[in-house]
Amino acid sequence: RLLCWINQTIDDPRIIGAENLKDLYTWIDASYAVHANMRGQTGGCMSMGWGVTHAKSSKQKLNGKSTTETELIRVSEYLPYNIWAIMFLLER
Repeated sequence: RLLCWINQTIDDPRIIGAENLKDLYTWIDASYAVHANMRGQTGGCMSMGWGVTHAKSSKQKLNGKSTTETELIRVSEYLPYNIWAIMFLLER
């Protein structure tokens, strides 16, 4: 069903917008030891109000010893995108 929906909506316009250029919302999540080599999976997205401006999902580069450590790894892997976005918006 998902592939049918993607094929039917592939030409729809993507609507993004900002309530305020100073607000940057970020959601990050991680799963512990889901790969064969015991590495976690990290995912995150950024928005400024309406729609997603950046999204990424990837295998973690480090092995975590616990779910808490996996969460810390996810923040350290996704936060550079936020920092870049903030610096970009401040300089424009």
